[in-house]
Amino acid sequence: MNNPKHIQQQGLIISKHGYEQSVITRAMERAGHNPHLKGHIHEILVKDARNARNLLTMNGASTELTKSTTAGTVDLVTSKAGKVIERIQVKDVSSKSGIDKLVKQCADGKYRSAKLVGSEESTQMFNKAAEKAGISKRMTSTGVSSKSTESLAQRAGATGSGTLGSAISQAAKTGGVMGAAFGAGFETVKGVIDLANGDADVVEVGGRVIKAGAKGGASGAAAGAAATAAGAGAAATVSALGMTGLAATAVTVAAPLAVAVGVGYVASEIFDWLFD
Repeated sequence: MNNPKHIQQQGLIISKHGYEQSVITRAMERAGHNPHLKGHIHEILVKDARNARNLLTMNGASTELTKSTTAGTVDLVTSKAGKVIERIQVKDVSSKSGIDKLVKQCADGKYRSAKLVGSEESTQMFNKAAEKAGISKRMTSTGVSSKSTESLAQRAGATGSGTLGSAISQAAKTGGVMGAAFGAGFETVKGVIDLANGDADVVEVGGRVIKAGAKGGASGAAAGAAATAAGAGAAATVSALGMTGLAATAVTVAAPLAVAVGVGYVASEIFDWLFD
């Protein structure tokens, strides 16, 4: 696995799946083996995104999860200089009944002091229903799809979050898109440098970019699908053996990452064998 041509792709797989596994670990530490873990996963994704923005803008703010995992109106709190400046409620609901319930709660003033944020699907459905109901409350999209949070939850063995088949499909899709974008982007930058130095022409660089995108997409898709399947399998094994605590979490988290790296490498090797 020390072949230089694979280092770039393997680095992406490790970074992507390593971060996803850290999110799953924190969600499990917070909520245990909750069958509806996707909501907790989404909260952590929002927390990380908010704090990344706080860090980049150097605004002095910090966003943290509320201490209670069953908080009724607020999931996240943003503070600055010891004062709360934002209260956030995260929603990852895609059923009509769930949206109707949320609209009624907003009409009754339940989330008056909190900013509503939600998945792409939740935001679209809620804002449409809220407008129809004549209430002013609106939801802001987190940019995260419910399909993605369901896929991560399934990787942790959360059976209440969609089906394993759909989770594997979604993981392959997102992994493929990211892998393709990263592979093509990396080769584009390298190609521009080669063009400037006179080491390649436009046609050659174009071909390299297309191939790198296809290779990255294939490797990323395979790694994503394999990680989700391995995670669900590891979670089922942990449950069957009655494992608990840190040992159970370690197995559930480590197996998908190891499988993702291995499968991603094999997929990359097969691609090179077919097209080189």
